[in-house]
Amino acid sequence: MDPIKLVLFDLDDTLVHFDDYWEISVKETFKNHFYTKDMNEHDLFEVFNKVDRFLVGKLDSRQISIEEYRINRFLYSMEQVGETSDVETAIDFERLYQSIGKKNMKPNMKVIKLISDLSNHYRVGVLTNGSKGWQLDKLEAIGLYNVFPNEYIFISEEVGHEKPSPEIYHHVLNTASLQPEQVLIVGDSIENDVLAPIQQGFRAILLNNKDTQKTQISHPLTIITELEELRWILLS
Repeated sequence: MDPIKLVLFDLDDTLVHFDDYWEISVKETFKNHFYTKDMNEHDLFEVFNKVDRFLVGKLDSRQISIEEYRINRFLYSMEQVGETSDVETAIDFERLYQSIGKKNMKPNMKVIKLISDLSNHYRVGVLTNGSKGWQLDKLEAIGLYNVFPNEYIFISEEVGHEKPSPEIYHHVLNTASLQPEQVLIVGDSIENDVLAPIQQGFRAILLNNKDTQKTQISHPLTIITELEELRWILLS
């Protein structure tokens, strides 16, 4: 088997952790947005969080687009509390949320050092679903924008395909001019970061950092609970 030459990281809940900024950012957005500033942000968050989880299921099963997800989670939440809003307001709310969310994301110096060290031995990059601007903002906020070469930052909006569709993994191979077994994907999603890429011949490591996923699968190269474990797997 060919040696690994490219290590690709998922972004959401792998390099940047949703729980670190989600609740505080949503509540702050409710407090500052013109439409919701006079409402109780704690009550609104409970509704918004439930709606978000419902829509994430539809997003993951590709029943809705990322834009529909972002717009509808606001509109549906307002409906739940007896308010009627519109798409323009939902987009404005999302814009403010992203600005506040970026502010609440913090760099992890251990992760930055790890990826910098990996880059001395491998090509490194990102493979993520999402919109280009928001995903790049996240990378900038956590101090990794300049660590990954631009040509190895693969964002579904820009590629035109989302994980777990085969086309996005094919795009990686064509761009990097590598064979599938030369690419390792590290991420928290069994479907997107393990099963789907392995079906295309990639290698994969599952980041089970919340210890909530089933680990009785034989497909990953290994299962880790924190990224620092990659140092002993890939650099020892």
